[in-house]
Amino acid sequence: MPVQIAPGVHRLGTDYPHVCGLPLWLHVIEAGPELVLLDAGIASTPEAATAPELARLGLGLADLTLVVNSHAHPDHMGGNAVLKRMSGARVAAPAAEVGWLEDNETLLTELWGSDPAALDLSPTERDELLGMLDERVRVDVLLRDDDLLPAERPLRVVTTSGHSPGHIAVLDETSRTLFSFDDVQGRGQPFLDNSVWLAPLYTDVDRYVAGLNRLLSLDFDALVPSHGDVLDADAGRKRITDSLEWVDEVHTFTTNLLRTKGSLTVRELAGEIGTQLGDFGGLCLQTVRMARAHLELLARERTAEPRWHLS
Repeated sequence: MPVQIAPGVHRLGTDYPHVCGLPLWLHVIEAGPELVLLDAGIASTPEAATAPELARLGLGLADLTLVVNSHAHPDHMGGNAVLKRMSGARVAAPAAEVGWLEDNETLLTELWGSDPAALDLSPTERDELLGMLDERVRVDVLLRDDDLLPAERPLRVVTTSGHSPGHIAVLDETSRTLFSFDDVQGRGQPFLDNSVWLAPLYTDVDRYVAGLNRLLSLDFDALVPSHGDVLDADAGRKRITDSLEWVDEVHTFTTNLLRTKGSLTVRELAGEIGTQLGDFGGLCLQTVRMARAHLELLARERTAEPRWHLS
C-alpha cells in the first residue's frame, strides 16, 4: 500500500522481499507536469508491484515521465526496460555509471568478477542476476553532482560515490527529504527470513567516507533509505554516524589482522569480516568489495603493499 511520506511524495512497496528476502522501497514524486520515479526495482517489479501501487494512487506506469536510477545495481535499475516500454519515460542516472547501466556484461565483469580469486559467479547465480537485470536501455539524462533533476520541483543530485562508483542521493528541497538509497548502510541490513545480515558494500573507503560526511553536512528533515524505514533528522544523522563508525571498525580490524598474520589475500580478509565482524555468511560480494577497499587504502597509506604470485 502506498504511503505518503511528504507532500507529493509516496513510498511504493515492491516484490523484492519475496524474491530476495530484503525490504526495498521505491518512491514516486509529483513534480508539476512531471511524475518522477526514484529507482526501478528488478525486472519483475514494474508489473508485479509498481503498477498496482500506482493504481491505488489513481495513476499508472504510463503516467511516469522520468525514472531516476540512483546507481547501477540490479534492484535499482533492473526494471528500466519495462518502464521505458510501458511509459516512454526518460531515464536519468549518474554519468559515472553509464557503462554499468547500459551493458549487463560490463556490470557483471567489473562488479562481481572484479576479483575472481576471491569470488566467482556460478552459472546459476549469473542467470539469476541476468533475470533481475533484464535488457538494458540507453540513459537519457546524465546526472552530475549538484544537478537539479529536469522537473518543476527542486530535486537536487548529491554525488556520494561510496556504495558504488557513481552512487547519488537526491534531496527534495521542497520537503527537505533526503533520499539516500543505499549509501547509508550502518552495520548492514538483516534479511527478513533468516538470521544472516547483508553486509555493507562500498568499493572505495575514502569515497564512501567523503560521501557520508557530505550527507551529514546537508539540512534535511527526513532520511529515506531504499532498504529500510524513513528516519527523522536525528535518527538519520545517527545512522550516518553509525556507518562511519563501521568503516573505522573494519579498518582497525584489517590492520590488526594483517599485523597478526603478516599477509592477507582479499579472500581471506573477506571471510574474516563476514564471520568475525558480523553474521554475513562469510564470503559474498559485500565482504569481498569491503576487504579489497580496505586493503587498497592500506596500500595508498603505504602501511601495506600488494604482492602478486602465480596461482
